[in-house]
Amino acid sequence: LARVMAEALGLLLKQLELSSGSKRPKLLESQSEIELCWVQSVDLEFKPHEGGLPTAVAEKYENGNVAVTSHRLLWLHSDDRTQEQHCWLPLASIKGHKGVNSFFKKTPRVYLDVWMDSNTGQVASAAQVESISATNTTSASTLVAGTLTLALRGPSNSYDTFDKNFKLALSRKEWQKTAEKNLTVGEKYERNKESRMVGSSAAGIGGLIRKQQEESARADKSIDLAFKDLSALMDKARDMVTLSQKLKEALEENARKSDNTEKEDKGIEKFLLTLGISSPVTKSTAGSMYHRQLAQQLADFLVVPLKKSHGALALVDIYCIFNRARGIELVSPEDLIEAANLFPSIGIKMQLRKFESGTLAIQSSEHSDDAVYKKLESMTNRNGELVGVGVGDVANGLDVPVILAREYLLMAECNQVLCRDEGPNGLRFFKNAFL
Repeated sequence: LARVMAEALGLLLKQLELSSGSKRPKLLESQSEIELCWVQSVDLEFKPHEGGLPTAVAEKYENGNVAVTSHRLLWLHSDDRTQEQHCWLPLASIKGHKGVNSFFKKTPRVYLDVWMDSNTGQVASAAQVESISATNTTSASTLVAGTLTLALRGPSNSYDTFDKNFKLALSRKEWQKTAEKNLTVGEKYERNKESRMVGSSAAGIGGLIRKQQEESARADKSIDLAFKDLSALMDKARDMVTLSQKLKEALEENARKSDNTEKEDKGIEKFLLTLGISSPVTKSTAGSMYHRQLAQQLADFLVVPLKKSHGALALVDIYCIFNRARGIELVSPEDLIEAANLFPSIGIKMQLRKFESGTLAIQSSEHSDDAVYKKLESMTNRNGELVGVGVGDVANGLDVPVILAREYLLMAECNQVLCRDEGPNGLRFFKNAFL
């Protein structure tokens, strides 16, 4: 009966959540999810029935981009304004798959058998699939297998890129590792109980020899995988993100207590700016979408730093903190500039600005030169007395780098807000009293 009901239903996927600023997919930080690759021009085909999101069912979703992550398949429409079709599929729900990339086939395709609820058509969660694996039967479950086809219409290497990373994600089964971390001691004991039972084949000297041989084989296999699977390097990055989250929680706790730890907290906050990118965009994972994806990730990363520096940061400072956050996946100055130049075209509310001296900076849309002028003017007035300010005063007062403090003073002078005085105390700027 379940199979008959399923035949009348299409596969229903889950809504993909995007970040508000860059419109990049939000990764599952609690599960240490990382991106493995991006593939352009991919269609989702739900035939013979309609499928997709419950609010936008169709026979197929066309002209999208697919991301393979450690936990999910993500599909985003290539038009950022079309968000009603952005969806995802948990890798845990995939029962089987078959790829067809023949010389006689114009479009390579990947056919997926996906566990789905026979009553609703909704794709199964990892927990539901785990319950099936534990009982080794589907008789007591409402889950049946549905079909989803990925048509790869992009560049010629799209199939190979997708196939390699897709199989890697399925073999690693990161979602199971996450679930095991959340188990209690008792649950881990029960799960490993059978593996600890000693049989006749494991007893005596022969058993010890076989056990040693098995451990040696596992060690050799692990070494081979460590050299072949470069994505394993991301494991350390995920540990750093976990540390970052713990430090953030400590900061919030200190703020609630309102104790005298302001200087200490400020130091930790600066340290946190160098953490937090567990899955940096690279040329190998993003391919031809590299600069666009880099621009979106950069925008997400700069939200907090820009807020703390009044809406503007020098590009040289961004280059340093961004690369420290990326770990070993460094980005070149040329790629950083090209990514920043894409901000307006992809709808990100930031822009790359070039000052008259040639200094480059990234500013948020909320940054206002007039607001900066007012702050500078107020700094020259101390209890009704006109005082001069220098570059160091502005840098400390506005909490901005010296290079930007100098640019702000020169801009204020050009707009006749301030006037300069060069004397024994060096270059100082005063409120323009001549107007």
